[in-house]
Amino acid sequence: MSAARRARILIVDDDPIRTRGIRQLIEGFLYVDAVIACTSTDVYVATGRTAPDIALLGPAPLPDEDRTAFTRLQTLTAGGRFVTFDSSTRSRITPHSMSAGLSGFLPSGATPGDFDRALASVLAGFTYFPRDVTTELADYRRRFPELSLREQEVLDELAGGLSNHQIGKSLGIKETTVKMYVTRILAKLGVESRLQAGLKARGLCPLT
Repeated sequence: MSAARRARILIVDDDPIRTRGIRQLIEGFLYVDAVIACTSTDVYVATGRTAPDIALLGPAPLPDEDRTAFTRLQTLTAGGRFVTFDSSTRSRITPHSMSAGLSGFLPSGATPGDFDRALASVLAGFTYFPRDVTTELADYRRRFPELSLREQEVLDELAGGLSNHQIGKSLGIKETTVKMYVTRILAKLGVESRLQAGLKARGLCPLT
């Protein structure tokens, strides 16, 4: 598979053997210009230094919290895009992470062809997620059609237990703006507290 332009790919993984294998694989793709690798600890320094078109994020936890990491990485790459791999990264796929540049997911057992299709698709401006993941995200949005995209992002952060300050930092907005969104969310969902809103977002209390 080919893509419109050649790209710089950053592999972020703490397993040197797996990193070596993935590197050898994607270096053979015609549209790849350079492949750089780093550990999760060095991800911010490496991202700022190399400005990759795509960062391939392995299962190791990123510095800070994954929620804030995507926002920081997108700033460092000036709008770069990210693909996660390994089944343990499934929890990273949320409305917020997708709006912050998460564009693909490769599960355990992904083939060389899967990596090729994922990277080429993302470089071309598309996303690459398994059908069950896209269905799950679509269902999430359908459950709360009354919320705007930004309100859905705030609700997702709130459901993860983040404070208003943390949500503001993660989404790049003021804490006072977060408070305004939380007030709107509580009213639209017909609940009285952040806890009830979080439970509703997780499907742990009735939607009506």
